[in-house]
Amino acid sequence: MPVFLVFATAMLTALLVTPAIARVVTRHGLYGHVRPSSAERRVPRLGGIAVWLATTAGLVTSLAAPGGVTGPDRFFVGALLAGTLLFAAGLTDDLVNLRPSIKLLAQCAAAVVAYGFGFRIEAITFGNGSIEVGALALPLTLLWIVGVTNAFNLIDGLDGLATGIGLVALTTTLAVALMLGNLEVALGCAALGGALAGFLRYNFRPARIFLGDGGSLFVGFMLAVLSVHGSTKSTAAVVVAVPLLVLALPLLDTLLAIVRRWLRGTPVFGADERHLHHQLIAMGVTHVRAVVIMYLAAATLAVVGVILAFGPPSLVAATAVGGAALSVILLLFGIKRLGYHEFVEAGAVVHSGMRGLRQSIRDQIHARDVAQVLPRAESLSHVQAILQDNAAALGLLYASVCRESSREGGRSQLPPECAARAWKLECPVDDDDSADDPYVLRVWTEAPDDLRLLTADRTARVLAHAVGEWLRADRAPPAAPVAALPDRTRRAPARSGASAVA
Repeated sequence: MPVFLVFATAMLTALLVTPAIARVVTRHGLYGHVRPSSAERRVPRLGGIAVWLATTAGLVTSLAAPGGVTGPDRFFVGALLAGTLLFAAGLTDDLVNLRPSIKLLAQCAAAVVAYGFGFRIEAITFGNGSIEVGALALPLTLLWIVGVTNAFNLIDGLDGLATGIGLVALTTTLAVALMLGNLEVALGCAALGGALAGFLRYNFRPARIFLGDGGSLFVGFMLAVLSVHGSTKSTAAVVVAVPLLVLALPLLDTLLAIVRRWLRGTPVFGADERHLHHQLIAMGVTHVRAVVIMYLAAATLAVVGVILAFGPPSLVAATAVGGAALSVILLLFGIKRLGYHEFVEAGAVVHSGMRGLRQSIRDQIHARDVAQVLPRAESLSHVQAILQDNAAALGLLYASVCRESSREGGRSQLPPECAARAWKLECPVDDDDSADDPYVLRVWTEAPDDLRLLTADRTARVLAHAVGEWLRADRAPPAAPVAALPDRTRRAPARSGASAVA
């Protein structure tokens, strides 16, 4: 069987080449940029050379294998050419430390090469339906390749972690490709999978060699291409559940890293040691167990993706509902246990903000109701009564119309339990510039946060405008009796301790 032959060739090549490369680079002191977590022992980061050589050997074998792909297959040529471009950029970065912008440019160039050789996301399949992406094919293809490549690069943080997760993804993609009769992708998965299987022998803890950027960028690119191409039911339609869930773990880790760095105010594309695997280690989980947990999580997500894509409707529905519920529970529980305080605090702020926002909207609606009543008041005493009776419902401690020089509405008139932290706002209500002592609207509010203070300020402005209309109408008689107005604007009981001024 050509798939087995390709896998065996790539794995044997990796088993033979990897230790030789480790000895050569160590002898010449070519360790590359050592990860901070491995400062106690210098381990070379140039294992990508072995993976690239073994994968190339497997792909060459697939062209000559009986029953394999015949001739210079366009897909193999494009994938290997673009992958080699990224491998070279990553290897250069391992040796001389390239700027992030240069590496990103190389990733985009590799994606464009793959697009030129026919790898294009032109339609996405959801169940029995399909959506054509049209002009978005190129940007969507670039986004997928660059995103997956970087995600796989970021998850390379523990001995054997990225290599093992790559094997899980490739095994799933191989099974899907065989189910769809996609032989070229199956052979590509076999070549890269064999290379990673042989390399894992020397990469698992204690690692003798790491993938490095050269290896992780090459493997990440190949995974991006193979996972989508292997999930293609027709020439263009991609079963979206398979590649997304096959690579869900590195993609989720990358998304969490971007969000938490943004919340912390640190560079989004900077490096840190707070990825999922790092947090497991910080919890006291051993290195090997942390890697195994990540393997199992990746395998579970991959199986869910296959079920959603190819399972019977009843199983798909049960898996989708159960998987979604379990994911939410694990996410909420895991974020707290893993020490991601950024998300805990962000959730608390959002919850508090939404609750405060709803209350703010209610206060503004009621302020508008009161503003419709004020111009129809019969006297200044009536205006005062309306303001005082509705102060509590408006979220205010006190509200009154008085002369600017008046000492009315001092802090001593507020409830003792909140007087010390109350804020006073004054808004002009009399537009008579010649007045020596104009009328003002004086309100007090308890403002535990900025939103509450802004709400009180807007409420005061709305009320002040209404009182100003009453003054300009020269105390005109009301158009309708107050008793006929909405219940919320009648003389409701004032908040305990609030002073009603007639």
